[in-house]
Amino acid sequence: MSSANLGWLFYKDYYSAIQDWNDIKKSEKDLAKKVDNLIEVTLKPSQQYPLGNTHFQATTTYPGLILGSGNAHELPKMDGQAILGFDFDYTTGLPIIRGSSIKGVLRSAFKHWEYIAEISSLKTKDEVEKVENEIFVNNDIFFDAVIVSDGKILGDDYITPHGENLLKNPTPLRFIKVLPDVTFRFDFSLHDCNITEDEIFSKEAKSKLFQIILKDLGLGAKTNVGYGKFENFSPFKTQEEKERELQELEEKREKEKQQREEEEKRIKEQKAQKAKEGINTLLECKTLPEAFKLLKDSFGAKPKPTPEQKKVIQEFYNKQKNLSKKDIKTFKKYGVE
Repeated sequence: MSSANLGWLFYKDYYSAIQDWNDIKKSEKDLAKKVDNLIEVTLKPSQQYPLGNTHFQATTTYPGLILGSGNAHELPKMDGQAILGFDFDYTTGLPIIRGSSIKGVLRSAFKHWEYIAEISSLKTKDEVEKVENEIFVNNDIFFDAVIVSDGKILGDDYITPHGENLLKNPTPLRFIKVLPDVTFRFDFSLHDCNITEDEIFSKEAKSKLFQIILKDLGLGAKTNVGYGKFENFSPFKTQEEKERELQELEEKREKEKQQREEEEKRIKEQKAQKAKEGINTLLECKTLPEAFKLLKDSFGAKPKPTPEQKKVIQEFYNKQKNLSKKDIKTFKKYGVE
């Protein structure tokens, strides 16, 4: 059933369990089995190319996510049925969060400008209202959020409403939900907003603001009892973007390696030139301290003179008289014999 269209199973095949509409109680077990089959479907969603210019992903938390609960789906007096409607994409059959729902939740947060100011760089009510107008009236577009994770997507849950008789055991009512740990991709077409002549509320700032609001408020039905919450907000990247980033990283590393090699070569050439210049003036030194300073400045702490340089140092060494053991040891570092 990996290729099953969940929307078709829920809104079309579901009702095929009813063999006699005049006595639907007879089909109660068959209908419950349809729901069982529905939530056991394991899918691998196709990688739809993201829309817009801004994308992030987030994962549902326990107890899950309820979408489209207002859609008609309940049949009368049947145990095991799914009593709430659900929102599926018509083409893919996968659960979908409508862009209009996302927009509605985000806009509801802007009714409280102090909250928006607290979680963003906006400082005043006027700034919040200006950004609100730019987002929800003038420029920005909200696309449907789609599932991008693999595996089992749907599960079931129950509500147990009490009737007038509180002493009577309630009848559990079954409904379906998106399971926890299912990842959705959120797509937007966002634009920078000019707050003042010198200050911009960027599309990146908008995306960050949206993520905080959605994390705080959630989406779908029954958010007041924990449904519809998200975690693990992170940027979404297509496979092409990941491959391009990897290629750019490799190119950056190669460029940095080349720069290091060029810098090492330049430093080596500088040292060689400095050593050459120092050696050329070594024979002009009048004192040993002056000569040792010149050698140290020319070759550094780990001297590696060339044969030609050793020849000059040897010549200077041979001219010296009454050298101490310490002086001889110093000359030995430069290859004299």
